[in-house]
Amino acid sequence: MKKLYTILLLSLSLVSLNAQTSLTTAVDFTVTDVHGNTHNLFTYLDDGKHVIVDFFFTTCGPCISSVPTMNTAFTNYGCNSGEVIFIAIDDGDSDAEVLQYENDYGGLLPSVSGIDGGGNAVNSAYGISAYPTVILIAPDRTILEQDIYPVSNITTALPNAGLTIAVCDTGGGATIISELTLEKENIDMRIFDVLGREWKRSFANLPKGIYIINGRKVFKTK
Repeated sequence: MKKLYTILLLSLSLVSLNAQTSLTTAVDFTVTDVHGNTHNLFTYLDDGKHVIVDFFFTTCGPCISSVPTMNTAFTNYGCNSGEVIFIAIDDGDSDAEVLQYENDYGGLLPSVSGIDGGGNAVNSAYGISAYPTVILIAPDRTILEQDIYPVSNITTALPNAGLTIAVCDTGGGATIISELTLEKENIDMRIFDVLGREWKRSFANLPKGIYIINGRKVFKTK
Protein backbone atom coordinates (compact mmCIF):
# COMPACT_ATOMS: atom_id res chain seq x y z
CA MET A 1 0.00 0.00 0.00
CA LYS A 2 1.22 3.47 -0.86
CA LYS A 3 0.12 5.14 2.33
CA LEU A 4 -0.67 4.29 5.92
CA TYR A 5 -4.25 5.50 5.81
CA THR A 6 -5.37 2.32 4.01
CA ILE A 7 -4.09 0.30 6.96
CA LEU A 8 -5.73 2.63 9.47
CA LEU A 9 -9.09 2.13 7.80
CA LEU A 10 -9.07 -1.40 9.16
CA SER A 11 -9.62 0.02 12.63
CA LEU A 12 -12.40 2.50 13.37
CA SER A 13 -10.67 3.50 16.56
CA LEU A 14 -7.55 4.47 14.72
CA VAL A 15 -9.44 6.33 12.02
CA SER A 16 -11.14 8.49 14.61
CA LEU A 17 -7.93 9.56 16.33
CA ASN A 18 -7.29 13.30 16.47
CA ALA A 19 -4.03 15.20 16.93
CA GLN A 20 -2.28 13.63 13.96
CA THR A 21 0.67 15.90 14.62
CA SER A 22 2.05 15.73 18.14
CA LEU A 23 3.63 19.17 17.76
CA THR A 24 2.21 22.12 19.65
CA THR A 25 4.64 24.67 18.17
CA ALA A 26 5.16 25.10 14.45
CA VAL A 27 8.34 24.07 12.67
CA ASP A 28 9.41 26.40 9.88
CA PHE A 29 9.45 25.26 6.28
CA THR A 30 10.03 26.66 2.83
CA VAL A 31 8.33 24.89 -0.07
CA THR A 32 7.56 25.53 -3.72
CA ASP A 33 4.08 24.86 -5.08
CA VAL A 34 3.36 23.20 -8.39
CA HIS A 35 3.01 26.61 -10.08
CA GLY A 36 6.48 27.73 -9.00
CA ASN A 37 5.52 29.96 -6.07
CA THR A 38 7.63 29.78 -2.91
CA HIS A 39 5.99 29.70 0.52
CA ASN A 40 7.78 30.23 3.84
CA LEU A 41 5.71 29.47 6.91
CA PHE A 42 7.38 31.86 9.34
CA THR A 43 7.15 34.72 6.85
CA TYR A 44 3.38 34.31 6.79
CA LEU A 45 3.21 34.02 10.59
CA ASP A 46 5.45 37.05 11.10
CA ASP A 47 3.06 38.99 8.87
CA GLY A 48 0.32 38.25 11.39
CA LYS A 49 -1.39 35.56 9.33
CA HIS A 50 -2.90 32.33 10.55
CA VAL A 51 -1.96 29.37 8.38
CA ILE A 52 -3.99 26.31 7.45
CA VAL A 53 -1.90 23.37 6.26
CA ASP A 54 -3.79 20.59 4.50
CA PHE A 55 -1.67 17.41 4.37
CA PHE A 56 -2.77 15.03 1.62
CA PHE A 57 -1.67 12.65 -1.11
CA THR A 58 -3.14 12.24 -4.56
CA THR A 59 -4.72 8.78 -4.30
CA CYS A 60 -6.21 9.36 -0.82
CA GLY A 61 -9.98 8.93 -1.03
CA PRO A 62 -10.83 11.00 2.06
CA CYS A 63 -8.51 13.76 0.79
CA ILE A 64 -10.38 13.86 -2.50
CA SER A 65 -13.70 13.98 -0.65
CA SER A 66 -12.49 16.95 1.42
CA VAL A 67 -11.56 19.12 -1.59
CA PRO A 68 -14.95 20.92 -1.85
CA THR A 69 -14.89 21.73 1.87
CA MET A 70 -11.37 23.13 1.67
CA ASN A 71 -12.26 25.10 -1.47
CA THR A 72 -15.20 26.69 0.33
CA ALA A 73 -13.06 27.66 3.32
CA PHE A 74 -10.38 29.05 1.00
CA THR A 75 -12.84 31.28 -0.86
CA ASN A 76 -14.80 32.23 2.27
CA TYR A 77 -11.64 33.45 4.01
CA GLY A 78 -10.18 35.58 1.24
CA CYS A 79 -8.34 33.28 -1.20
CA ASN A 80 -5.08 33.86 0.70
CA SER A 81 -5.60 37.63 0.71
CA GLY A 82 -7.24 37.79 4.15
CA GLU A 83 -6.26 36.76 7.66
CA VAL A 84 -5.67 33.12 6.74
CA ILE A 85 -3.15 31.53 4.38
CA PHE A 86 -4.09 28.11 3.04
CA ILE A 87 -1.55 25.67 1.65
CA ALA A 88 -1.90 22.01 0.70
CA ILE A 89 1.16 19.82 1.22
CA ASP A 90 1.39 16.45 -0.48
CA ASP A 91 3.30 13.38 0.57
CA GLY A 92 5.03 11.12 -1.93
CA ASP A 93 3.92 12.52 -5.28
CA SER A 94 5.53 14.54 -8.07
CA ASP A 95 4.56 17.97 -9.40
CA ALA A 96 2.94 16.30 -12.40
CA GLU A 97 0.84 14.03 -10.19
CA VAL A 98 -0.30 16.91 -7.98
CA LEU A 99 -1.16 19.02 -11.02
CA GLN A 100 -3.28 16.16 -12.33
CA TYR A 101 -4.95 15.92 -8.91
CA GLU A 102 -5.77 19.65 -9.07
CA ASN A 103 -7.21 19.28 -12.55
CA ASP A 104 -9.22 16.16 -11.73
CA TYR A 105 -10.73 17.32 -8.44
CA GLY A 106 -10.69 21.12 -8.69
CA GLY A 107 -8.49 21.98 -5.71
CA LEU A 108 -8.01 25.73 -5.25
CA LEU A 109 -5.37 25.75 -2.52
CA PRO A 110 -1.74 26.34 -3.54
CA SER A 111 -0.43 22.78 -3.63
CA VAL A 112 3.07 21.50 -2.91
CA SER A 113 4.18 18.10 -4.12
CA GLY A 114 6.05 15.77 -1.82
CA ILE A 115 8.86 14.90 -4.20
CA ASP A 116 9.53 18.08 -6.20
CA GLY A 117 8.17 20.81 -3.93
CA GLY A 118 9.55 19.78 -0.55
CA GLY A 119 6.34 18.34 0.89
CA ASN A 120 7.88 15.05 2.01
CA ALA A 121 10.18 16.83 4.45
CA VAL A 122 7.28 18.84 5.91
CA ASN A 123 5.19 15.70 6.42
CA SER A 124 8.14 14.14 8.20
CA ALA A 125 8.83 17.22 10.36
CA TYR A 126 5.20 17.32 11.52
CA GLY A 127 4.95 13.55 12.01
CA ILE A 128 1.94 13.15 9.73
CA SER A 129 0.83 9.54 9.37
CA ALA A 130 -2.90 9.79 8.51
CA TYR A 131 -4.57 11.70 5.70
CA PRO A 132 -6.05 14.17 5.31
CA THR A 133 -4.69 16.02 8.31
CA VAL A 134 -5.56 19.72 8.48
CA ILE A 135 -3.82 21.90 11.05
CA LEU A 136 -4.22 25.55 12.04
CA ILE A 137 -1.20 27.61 13.12
CA ALA A 138 -1.43 30.99 14.89
CA PRO A 139 0.91 33.95 14.26
CA ASP A 140 2.71 33.22 17.56
CA ARG A 141 3.59 29.78 16.05
CA THR A 142 1.24 27.88 18.33
CA ILE A 143 -0.54 25.01 16.62
CA LEU A 144 -4.12 25.81 17.58
CA GLU A 145 -5.61 22.76 15.85
CA GLN A 146 -3.46 19.64 15.54
CA ASP A 147 -6.05 17.92 13.38
CA ILE A 148 -9.32 19.46 12.22
CA TYR A 149 -11.33 16.26 12.03
CA PRO A 150 -13.64 15.72 10.33
CA VAL A 151 -12.48 18.31 7.84
CA SER A 152 -15.98 19.84 7.82
CA ASN A 153 -15.18 21.14 11.32
CA ILE A 154 -13.08 23.83 9.65
CA THR A 155 -16.31 25.85 9.49
CA THR A 156 -16.17 26.20 13.28
CA ALA A 157 -12.40 25.99 13.84
CA LEU A 158 -11.69 29.22 11.97
CA PRO A 159 -14.33 31.37 13.70
CA ASN A 160 -13.29 29.86 17.03
CA ALA A 161 -9.79 31.21 16.36
CA GLY A 162 -11.27 34.70 15.97
CA LEU A 163 -11.02 34.73 12.18
CA THR A 164 -13.59 36.46 10.02
CA ILE A 165 -14.94 35.72 6.57
CA ALA A 166 -13.34 37.86 3.85
CA VAL A 167 -14.04 38.51 0.19
CA CYS A 168 -11.38 37.27 -2.21
CA ASP A 169 -9.21 40.24 -3.20
CA THR A 170 -7.86 39.85 -6.71
CA GLY A 171 -7.07 43.48 -7.37
CA GLY A 172 -10.44 44.77 -8.48
CA GLY A 173 -14.14 44.09 -8.54
CA ALA A 174 -15.58 40.91 -9.93
CA THR A 175 -18.83 40.64 -11.84
CA ILE A 176 -21.45 38.21 -10.58
CA ILE A 177 -22.67 36.59 -13.75
CA SER A 178 -24.80 33.61 -14.64
CA GLU A 179 -23.71 30.52 -16.52
CA LEU A 180 -26.37 31.17 -19.15
CA THR A 181 -25.04 34.66 -19.87
CA LEU A 182 -21.52 33.31 -20.29
CA GLU A 183 -22.67 30.57 -22.63
CA LYS A 184 -24.51 33.08 -24.84
CA GLU A 185 -21.56 35.46 -24.98
CA ASN A 186 -18.68 33.02 -25.29
CA ILE A 187 -18.72 29.75 -27.15
CA ASP A 188 -15.03 29.11 -26.52
CA MET A 189 -14.15 30.34 -23.04
CA ARG A 190 -10.67 30.36 -21.51
CA ILE A 191 -11.07 30.17 -17.76
CA PHE A 192 -8.33 30.92 -15.23
CA ASP A 193 -8.50 31.02 -11.44
CA VAL A 194 -6.84 33.58 -9.17
CA LEU A 195 -3.66 31.46 -9.08
CA GLY A 196 -3.32 31.64 -12.86
CA ARG A 197 -4.35 28.04 -13.50
CA GLU A 198 -6.41 27.32 -16.60
CA TRP A 199 -9.52 25.19 -16.06
CA LYS A 200 -10.68 22.78 -18.75
CA ARG A 201 -14.28 22.38 -17.59
CA SER A 202 -17.62 24.13 -17.92
CA PHE A 203 -18.46 27.13 -15.77
CA ALA A 204 -21.24 25.12 -14.11
CA ASN A 205 -18.74 22.54 -12.87
CA LEU A 206 -16.27 25.02 -11.39
CA PRO A 207 -15.93 25.43 -7.61
CA LYS A 208 -17.22 28.65 -6.09
CA GLY A 209 -14.72 31.48 -6.44
CA ILE A 210 -13.31 34.21 -8.69
CA TYR A 211 -12.20 33.45 -12.24
CA ILE A 212 -10.80 35.33 -15.21
CA ILE A 213 -12.90 34.37 -18.23
CA ASN A 214 -11.78 35.73 -21.59
CA GLY A 215 -10.16 38.64 -19.77
CA ARG A 216 -13.18 39.42 -17.55
CA LYS A 217 -13.21 38.84 -13.80
CA VAL A 218 -16.21 36.74 -12.76
CA PHE A 219 -17.40 35.65 -9.32
CA LYS A 220 -19.09 32.23 -9.22
CA THR A 221 -21.37 32.19 -6.20
CA LYS A 222 -22.37 28.51 -6.11
